[in-house]
Amino acid sequence: MTLSNIYSIQLIVALTCLLAQLWVKNKHTTHILFAVFCGSVAMGVMQKLSADSFGAYQYLVGLGACATCNCYWLFVRSYFRGNNAIGVQHIALAIGIAVLIMMSKGYLFVTELWQIESNGLSFAKYTLTEITILLSSAIIVLSIWEALRGFNQASKTQQKQRVLYLCAIISAVLISKVAKGFFIDTPHIKESIIASITIFMLLVTQILMFWRFKSNSARNPANSLNTTQVSAFKPKLNETQIQASSLAIQTEEPQGIKLKDTIQRLLIGQKLYLQANLKVGDLAKQLDLPEYKVSRVIKEGFGARNFNHYINQLRVEHAKQLLSESDKSHWPVLVIGLESGFASVGPFTRAFKQFTGSTPNQYRQQFSPNKAQVA
Repeated sequence: MTLSNIYSIQLIVALTCLLAQLWVKNKHTTHILFAVFCGSVAMGVMQKLSADSFGAYQYLVGLGACATCNCYWLFVRSYFRGNNAIGVQHIALAIGIAVLIMMSKGYLFVTELWQIESNGLSFAKYTLTEITILLSSAIIVLSIWEALRGFNQASKTQQKQRVLYLCAIISAVLISKVAKGFFIDTPHIKESIIASITIFMLLVTQILMFWRFKSNSARNPANSLNTTQVSAFKPKLNETQIQASSLAIQTEEPQGIKLKDTIQRLLIGQKLYLQANLKVGDLAKQLDLPEYKVSRVIKEGFGARNFNHYINQLRVEHAKQLLSESDKSHWPVLVIGLESGFASVGPFTRAFKQFTGSTPNQYRQQFSPNKAQVA
């Protein structure tokens, strides 16, 4: 099989995966990021296929290949972390790498089109290339780390997904490094291997996407009627159907109690509530359950207004314990808040006053030696 044939297969696979993401009705961030990655891979292949025909203009096509490893890193964060996994700083880093790639392509376009040769431009190109390689390598390491992070806290299904991803990406990185070193004198073989690895990663990622969201949809009670439909059919329920509905509700109660115990073990037993920026989606992801089920148990089982209210309550209790300990009297309030899971002193003070009626400093004064002597 020739290199052009492998490139053609790679292009077909990339476009197929792209269309698969666009076909999804209820798109998540992961769908969008994977679609962008697939589109970028497709543009990179199109540049290589059009090199002989387009000449220097191939690099203009290659500008679209600026969202490969950087976008894939964002995808991996979104896939394994769930909600609020991508912040401004992550997007800025990904855009920075994209800009470097586009600058390199622009340099190649200008120098080849106008046959410009300059030591200054060559040095700039070398610097751009080295920085891009360095950042891209770091991004790949971060992509591997995302699957390792929180592995023990993940559910069995999520652990299997992580193992599949780790085996795929680590083997892909190792094989590509060996190919680049071993086949340095036969570039067509090296490029064939790298293209095959890309096809492999596209297919593995598509399998992971199908696995994650297919299992999520299977767990969701979407196959049952929604609230509006139940209301519409209520007048038509006969006695047998009512008895069956009551039996279903009774069956759910032990499951709810079991889920409550599991949530309590995770949040309190494993002190998951101390994790900063913890969201209900993070907990639901670990439990392999839809968010609404977890939220319902938090409200009904623990009597909290919502998930954040319950987490803040646990954190405040932890902070009260720290503030009452004499060996931690020298700790600033900020440190107490951070150790209790709050991201900054502002939210910590507000939550503490909400649950205790006093500020952290006021609460700490109750346990100061001077106050004890006065009493």
